[in-house]
Amino acid sequence: MAGLADARDLSPSQISPDTRLDLLRVWPRFSLTRVLSLLLVAGLLLWGLEATNARPGELIAGLPNIRNFIVRMFPPSFELVEETLQTPSISLGFVTIPRIGFASVTFPFPEILYAVIQTIQIAIVGTVFAIVLSIPFALLAARNIAPHPVVYLTTRMLLNANRAVPDIIFALIFVAAVGLGPFGGVMALAVGSIGFMAKVFAEAIEAIDPEQVKAIRATGASRWQVISYAVVPQAMPLVISYTLLLFEHNVRSATILGLVGAGGVGFVLSKYMALFQYDLLLGALIFIVLMVTLVDRFSDSVRRRFI
Repeated sequence: MAGLADARDLSPSQISPDTRLDLLRVWPRFSLTRVLSLLLVAGLLLWGLEATNARPGELIAGLPNIRNFIVRMFPPSFELVEETLQTPSISLGFVTIPRIGFASVTFPFPEILYAVIQTIQIAIVGTVFAIVLSIPFALLAARNIAPHPVVYLTTRMLLNANRAVPDIIFALIFVAAVGLGPFGGVMALAVGSIGFMAKVFAEAIEAIDPEQVKAIRATGASRWQVISYAVVPQAMPLVISYTLLLFEHNVRSATILGLVGAGGVGFVLSKYMALFQYDLLLGALIFIVLMVTLVDRFSDSVRRRFI
């Protein structure tokens, strides 16, 4: 590999035919290390297949059941509620201007849309809380700025413990604490995301250029000034990218947390599945796909603007 790296610095006339073939080779050369690595991966795959009872024949035998389930979902339908839209009257204190135009209009509105909007709200608030709670842990879990190795190792262990607990367990805990509703989902996302966010934020901090940190320190800056002027500006692009990734993940997680009563669209999905209303389930899934698409477009526009 060193020879190939050195060859890249040579002109085409200085490269030998054998080296040229190595540079143009699509597949790497076989070696004992690569063969052993492939055997290890194959062994792990076989071990996993055996433990999970993965049997393609059983999947093929179950295809008719999948087909029946999908057929029962069509055509999609939507549970509608009657909404009333009124033109407001304007009060100026001493005089009230009456409503102009129509007084009120009643129209059907998909009930699932309320749950979809609530899911996005849970994801937004939960993500913001998670970022605020994760920043102190990230500063302590970054090897290059941690105040002491013991602090670094202790923080890493705490983050590992947080990541080991599934979000749905946090949802059950907070639903038991605050009752059914979206607030339990917000707290579950906020606390359950600390381990992941602090880890990726710490890795973004560890990936910065140390020379810039040394230059700021050479001016006699304090520790917090070094973090503010040397660490944060370098890590910010990755932090924004990871934040958007967490937001997209939390939108999906908020959908699942509703299954245990933490608010959002998951509660509606569980109701449709329990009542075998598969046509309404498909209608809800259509709105969820639209929601995920809009979130993805929003994240992409923010990435292109700031990264």
